[in-house]
Amino acid sequence: QGRTKIRFAPDGLAGSPYAHSVGRRPRPRQAGLYHLAGHGSDRRCLFLADVDRADFLAELAATCERFELGLVSYVLMSNHYHALLRVPEGALPRALQRLHTRYARAHNRRYGRSAHLFRAHAYTGEIESNEQLAATSRYLARNPVRVGLADAPLEWPWGSARAHAGLGQPRIPLTEADLQGAFGEGRDWRIRYCEYIV
Repeated sequence: QGRTKIRFAPDGLAGSPYAHSVGRRPRPRQAGLYHLAGHGSDRRCLFLADVDRADFLAELAATCERFELGLVSYVLMSNHYHALLRVPEGALPRALQRLHTRYARAHNRRYGRSAHLFRAHAYTGEIESNEQLAATSRYLARNPVRVGLADAPLEWPWGSARAHAGLGQPRIPLTEADLQGAFGEGRDWRIRYCEYIV
């Protein structure tokens, strides 16, 4: 039985989560695997310090537990974040509202702000194939490199790439079955993931 072979998408448009985004669509309500991206309003930074990122991850973990979401992968930047989530039917809009509201309140209290922290509408795109999942996971892992936050994907501590590569424990619980399926069954899927993102 041969190893699963996947035709991975290259960098550029195919790997971008916004490649097929045309205007704003209603937040999906059906069950599935989704790429979620939340941005700061008016270019506000969502994370001004590491304590902010730690607080956001705590809220993300609590939201996943409450709404039974499977967190596949994530990365926290400065003015936005990305997450890949396995979502049950009807859960995503409520989960997203809770996550953004609770984090924004705590963030604004810490910094004495009152304006909206997040843009009104987050990006949500359904992941429909293993190839798309692999390309999107690479996009997340390499995002800090693209914007100059890290020299290499596995150096950025505020994402799940190191955990996927088997180089450390995740900061919050992950559900990696979908990712493992995208990179092929067997113990060496983490090696293939690591080779693909670097």
